[in-house]
Amino acid sequence: MNDAIAERNIATAKRLLEDAMPNLNWDLMRSLVTPDAPILRAGFADIYAATGTDIPQSGNFIQWLETGWKKLSQGLNDVTSKTTDVVANGNTVLLSFHMTALHSATFAGAPATGKRVAWDEIGVLHFNDEGKIIDMWFMCSEVGLVRQLGYELKLA
Repeated sequence: MNDAIAERNIATAKRLLEDAMPNLNWDLMRSLVTPDAPILRAGFADIYAATGTDIPQSGNFIQWLETGWKKLSQGLNDVTSKTTDVVANGNTVLLSFHMTALHSATFAGAPATGKRVAWDEIGVLHFNDEGKIIDMWFMCSEVGLVRQLGYELKLA
């Protein structure tokens, strides 16, 4: 794999995470990801499960857009995403990114605060030879986020 392929894949990953998903550009999201691409998601899904409302933690990305991302974006909108670190090796891109959103409606059982919340995530994305994402895994810093939402954490 050459540097041009890695750079192409970095640009696609950033376009998905910094543009398509924060702006709810469904067509762009679908154009960057293969139709059968699986997603593994931890963090947000764990928050929802802990508060009694589930969203999918894994499955097909396109289906997850409708059942997961759509639900997340109803409570957290006006999203910004900025890549902070990125490493690529051919068809694999690892990145960390910082996100902010307005908590404007109920999110994971927490009533709207009207405040901006922030969290960090990491993602691993794999690409096919045509430059489309074929699978992805994400993990967010959910402890800091639940505190911002007003939840108190108690250790058992």
